Amino acid sequence: MQESLTAPVSRSADGDEPLEHVPRRRDTLVSRWLRPGWPLFITLAILFGVYWGLNQLIGLRSAPIAAWKPFVWELSSVLVILALSPFIVRMERRFRLDARPLRRIVLAHAAAAIVFSAVHTTSMVILRKIVYALAGDSYDFGNVFVGWFYELQKDVITYLTILLIVFAVREFKERRSGELRAAQLAAELSDARLRHLTAQVDPHFLFNALNAISNRMREDVDAADRMISQLGDLLRAAYATDQQLLVPLHSELEWLRGYAAMMAERFRGQLSFELQVDPGLDAVMVPRLLLQPLVENAFRHGLAEGRGCLWVDVRRTGERLSCTISDDGVGLPDAPLGRGTGLSNVSRRLQLLFPHDHELTFADREPRGTVVTVTFPVSK
Repeated sequence: MQESLTAPVSRSADGDEPLEHVPRRRDTLVSRWLRPGWPLFITLAILFGVYWGLNQLIGLRSAPIAAWKPFVWELSSVLVILALSPFIVRMERRFRLDARPLRRIVLAHAAAAIVFSAVHTTSMVILRKIVYALAGDSYDFGNVFVGWFYELQKDVITYLTILLIVFAVREFKERRSGELRAAQLAAELSDARLRHLTAQVDPHFLFNALNAISNRMREDVDAADRMISQLGDLLRAAYATDQQLLVPLHSELEWLRGYAAMMAERFRGQLSFELQVDPGLDAVMVPRLLLQPLVENAFRHGLAEGRGCLWVDVRRTGERLSCTISDDGVGLPDAPLGRGTGLSNVSRRLQLLFPHDHELTFADREPRGTVVTVTFPVSK
């Protein structure tokens, strides 16, 4: 959704015609001075001027000069430079050092440096004359051309120094902003992948469930009818959380119980399902539909003949949650374990949610069967 950039408009009592249009306020020199950072800059500038004034006083300690004059010289110069800093910032934005053509940039900043020096020297002299007059003295700048040239060569160095600092700060901010945008895009991409992978589970499960109902329909119509009702409950629960990547553990386990009940209905009297959960874990957030593909895989492959026991244990050790799905079925095949849609989906979602900080292991169970263990970190 696009956001309107139009400023608010006041309307008359009848709401027909606008009374006035309030344009977007532009930053002015005054508003820049009022920003929170400026008091700190002013304080630092005064301290810097006092420091140089003290050095001047020490350097002229053998000359008959009032102690306050060196401080006036340095403070007047530093404060004027501080006041002109926004001008340099604006010039750097208008004529960026990394822009092209380079000759145009050099000429623009050379002209700006001369203007900066002229304004700095003039303002500095005026301030000194005012302070001297208030103190009952007079300030003599000396030969105007010599004094201006002397200040010019110092001001050019000052201008370039401030210009490079402004350029470096802007480059740092832009690079940092780019890194933040890249991180945000990466997070959004991961989130999109996670949603895509989570969405894959629903149709995969639905296809297998309908296939199971179809097989049961030929043997026991009433059982198939009950399975259809259970499937409806499962789909309602699934769609209630279809926009969530993480759900409370109790929600995931309720869904798992419903799925196990439907499979037990298919193989009535032949399947046993046990669920053991440590107390106090109901509110722990876990990936949505993480355990269902593993339980489904156990039903389809480990207990392919439709008889046996399936156990699900959920334990917490410190800041890690461990989920174990075990069965007393046929066990792991001799050939390398192939990962279909369900197992590969679980593996990829774990990698996206907990990169390099999770475990998904498959092992034989004694005396027979398979044990699948999933471990990942959880918040307190």
